[in-house]
Amino acid sequence: MSYVEIRELTKRFDTTTVFENINLDVDEGKICVLVGPSGCGKTTLLRAVAGLTQPDSGMIRLDQRDVTKVEAKNRGVGMVFQHYALFPNMTVEQNLAFGLEQKKLPRPEIRKKVDGVIELMGLGPRAKARPAALSGGQKQRVALARALVLEPKLLLLDEPLSALDAQIRKRLRDELKRLQHDVGFTAIFVTHDQEEALMLGDQVAIMQAGRFVQIGAPAEIYNRPANLAVANFVGDFNIFDPGTVKRLFAAVTETSWAVRPEAIDIAPADRKPVINGTAVETEVTVTAVQILGAMVRHYTRAQDVTIKVDLLNKPDQRLFQIGEKARISIAKNAIAEMNE
Repeated sequence: MSYVEIRELTKRFDTTTVFENINLDVDEGKICVLVGPSGCGKTTLLRAVAGLTQPDSGMIRLDQRDVTKVEAKNRGVGMVFQHYALFPNMTVEQNLAFGLEQKKLPRPEIRKKVDGVIELMGLGPRAKARPAALSGGQKQRVALARALVLEPKLLLLDEPLSALDAQIRKRLRDELKRLQHDVGFTAIFVTHDQEEALMLGDQVAIMQAGRFVQIGAPAEIYNRPANLAVANFVGDFNIFDPGTVKRLFAAVTETSWAVRPEAIDIAPADRKPVINGTAVETEVTVTAVQILGAMVRHYTRAQDVTIKVDLLNKPDQRLFQIGEKARISIAKNAIAEMNE
């Protein structure tokens, strides 16, 4: 049974509808990532689950309990924001203990819980430091620890890594995934970063204009987008409309094709065509080559259509030259067919 159940939830501000009659289920011990462009309703939905925003209609259930009208402080929910909101005059230990003290827990129990989360988060060397002496990554680690020490039923994270530089961000999201595995908490994580969503989420819910356009596992979202809007948002697909499919690949279809650049094979133009029916292919001209870290991107041109092809950047990888003729092939099982 779902740990978080959102049913027919609607929220409006004056005459603006943020979302209407949306539904979402999150299983216990899983991370659900809400991803979508700015203004699509992600943060408002998170605040509604937290109890910080009251929906106009619908229901929110946590662990089979209807909390739609329950005050935020009584929901058992922890929240981590983009901005750390640490008490500047308190040490790391004191920041972590504050929420437990408000619950009036015994001093020995507070000490035990704080020590435990400090060890879990690797904050021991900074336990006596105040926020001003911490780096951005350390502050966000403290903010996460402050939420975890309260042992929330549900952890809500509103773009908590977006203010950090790329390397620290990657390291912290790796740590967050490890913590979720070790501790087993349930979480809803909001981001606009597609890579972050696919890496962190057990479930990814793509939100656009106040509605979910696709909910599924990361691999499903990545390889089988529900429609062209999702394909254009979650990644770098090559999109071929039915007319282009017919012109380039001599195939007849009533739907558009979406194909990942890394799913396309490229070979010298004199390679023999595929004749077993498991792939389609066409001749191209290489127009540009870019090194993208682990991948090498080839921009190719077939008639009037640009096609992106990615190859692993291996030491012995053959790089095609600008102006070189080549042949690309696409396995039919790598083609996602979709409507608008």
